[in-house]
Amino acid sequence: MADISNPYRPNEPIDDISMLFGRQDALDWLERQLNDNSRSIVLSGSALIGKTSLVKIASQRQQQDIFNLIVSLYLPANEERHRGEVQHSVEAVLRLVLEQVSTQLRLLDLIAGHYDNRGQASFVLRELFSEAHQHLGQAKLVLYLDDLHLLLDENMALIASFLTTLNTILDDCPQLHLIFTLNKDQLRQIRHRLIDRAPTHQLNVLPLDASINMVTLPVRDILRFDYGISRRITEITSHHPYYLSMFCHNLLNRQMFDGWVNQRDFDTVLNEILQLPIDPFETIWAESNFGEQSILSGMAEIQGAHGPMTDQEISRYLHKKHSQVLDQGVKNALNSLTERGVLVRMGHISYRFHVELFRFWLRENYNLSEVLHKVNWSNYTTHKPHTPYSLESSQISKHSSSQKTPSPKRWRIPWTIVAGLLVILCAFMSGGVLALRFLDVPVISFLASPSPTATIATLDTNQPSVEDNDQVTPLELEETAEPTPVPSPTSAIPPTPTAVPVKLVTLPSLTFMARDIEQSWRVYTMNADGSDVVALSPEGTDDRAPVWSPGGRQIAYISPRDGNREIYIMNVDGSNPVNVTQNPADDWTPAWSPDGSQLLFSSIRTGRWEIFVMDVACLSEPNSCPERTRALTDDGNNNLSPVWSPNDDLIAFNSQINGDWDIFTMTPNGSNITQITFDEANELAPAWSPDGLSIAFESDANGDVDLFVLPLNQSSPAKNITNYPQANDHGPTWAPDGQQVVFYANREGNWDIYSTTLDGATVVNLTNTASRDEQTPSWRP
Repeated sequence: MADISNPYRPNEPIDDISMLFGRQDALDWLERQLNDNSRSIVLSGSALIGKTSLVKIASQRQQQDIFNLIVSLYLPANEERHRGEVQHSVEAVLRLVLEQVSTQLRLLDLIAGHYDNRGQASFVLRELFSEAHQHLGQAKLVLYLDDLHLLLDENMALIASFLTTLNTILDDCPQLHLIFTLNKDQLRQIRHRLIDRAPTHQLNVLPLDASINMVTLPVRDILRFDYGISRRITEITSHHPYYLSMFCHNLLNRQMFDGWVNQRDFDTVLNEILQLPIDPFETIWAESNFGEQSILSGMAEIQGAHGPMTDQEISRYLHKKHSQVLDQGVKNALNSLTERGVLVRMGHISYRFHVELFRFWLRENYNLSEVLHKVNWSNYTTHKPHTPYSLESSQISKHSSSQKTPSPKRWRIPWTIVAGLLVILCAFMSGGVLALRFLDVPVISFLASPSPTATIATLDTNQPSVEDNDQVTPLELEETAEPTPVPSPTSAIPPTPTAVPVKLVTLPSLTFMARDIEQSWRVYTMNADGSDVVALSPEGTDDRAPVWSPGGRQIAYISPRDGNREIYIMNVDGSNPVNVTQNPADDWTPAWSPDGSQLLFSSIRTGRWEIFVMDVACLSEPNSCPERTRALTDDGNNNLSPVWSPNDDLIAFNSQINGDWDIFTMTPNGSNITQITFDEANELAPAWSPDGLSIAFESDANGDVDLFVLPLNQSSPAKNITNYPQANDHGPTWAPDGQQVVFYANREGNWDIYSTTLDGATVVNLTNTASRDEQTPSWRP
């Protein structure tokens, strides 16, 4: 097959609507804005997201009473930059628009065949659109201006004058509508009434189904894919249309004669792509300072990282490689990379690459140790965010960038006077109080009266909070400081408080159960990105369904090690396992109260599954735990999977009262039972969102098992956030920031643990182990 027959052309805009996937919502939005008579409209998105392709397709659509024009704002690169002037003049830009618009207006028979182009371009453009207005009748004229961000210059005068000219043309042609496309990071820099007042639609990566269709449909008569391969392609490209097109282009060129794609082919094509120059990645690297480069190469190098990483995990890893790394410098570099769109923030402290392929490319091309030794971390401890520019014509000079707006006059104090005042102030702070006493002047109370000195520990506020009832704190004191003496009444200034040395103990994010082939289930922990997997229970115990305590220092789980399934509690390192139920009937689905003082669980000890609650204070005397247990339900309907709301006011649980499994809520004393799901399918495994406003659950309403999120205020119906028909998704658990859900699924043939954003657009396999099954994840609160 010749290359010209390859439908994937990553470096060319799409002009065939059959190759435009997942953008129907944007096309519909544009149509609604035009119907609402919006005069100026903005389409934004990251670079290469497909803005140009969208406007090409939109401008080709045949719509009644609409004439479409499309203009590229790409300027020739060989324009001379004159001393003290902007790189491109407004006249050059308008002349470029004029050349493209005039041709299209003639083809639409909206202007005469010839026009006088000897005058200023702005004047000629106004004349052309005025003439076109005379022939429009009731029709609309839509002008697509692609890549407005290419006009951004350091003094902003070029784009300001250009937009102001367009604003006057809008007045001359009442039926003209302007649609701009520009990169979303540059959109933040522009402040002009033509942009500020425009409705804006942001293009994001493609939905999962559109991504898979983009991989498979254009080659449905050419290639067949092994199970899961098309999904692997969407995952490594993070559903980004440019990188999807690039990967599929290379894949088709290699496999078009074989007609089949398996895992080996996927790996081969990936390695071939990583050897190619990928211009967007090269640009990102070149535009990053040494601190940002170290962050990028460090995130790529972290072993086993294929999902979100917290700033603490990144900082800790870099510090192992180079002792001079500063946490604040790491955070500032992460913020800068996020603002540029290189990284995507997942919640408050977690980050991932905007495209997973970038991680592989970095690992292939750059070495972290070489980059780290170039970094002076003290240079990156201050973060400087992007500042938007105002583009109102009244605030911008039409002359060169060297002409600055004069600042208002300020009184200037000679430096000698300032120095003298500082000397006097220092003298006052050291001896001023004694002088006041000598002169019999009343002493200012906060200088003369000492206050008791508190013992202060310097804590990292980004560390997770820990509840006292867990008996253990993750902030362990290495030693106790000597008490600071209370100053005598004659002391003028209290002594400086003595800080207590603090040792920070980092805890893993997820606990889950896993088993190797032909082995029993064991409890494990791992980081949020799937790294640092640690087994807590020994082989052969068949331990299952672990859940974190609120403080993250203990884990409740199920084990049959005493003959039947009982609930145990152990420390986070797997030590001191304690049987807390001690009942001959099977017990299941443990769940902690928000303060960690009580433990919910379900048990079949009455012949049906009912819900019980236990006072965890019994851990001091485990044999007393059965006596501190009471039933919350006793209706014989099978009730299980209880979970406490974050606000401690409700318990969600499953019940078969209607024949199928539905989700109900009740108060902590077992009263006021309320049904919240009503589908005839089975809804199971409820999980409260961290803010207590929604519940995630699994349902087989579509035949397979998917995950749904239901707002408890009934503002909208339950939303399917996984919607993957080829597999079953189970056991949702929320990230503490409420921005993603972790679950387990058999999408790759065996059971793995995945994370997904709430819109389902980004799904990451966190474990990805073909020889091991992982299930029932629980995220540390």
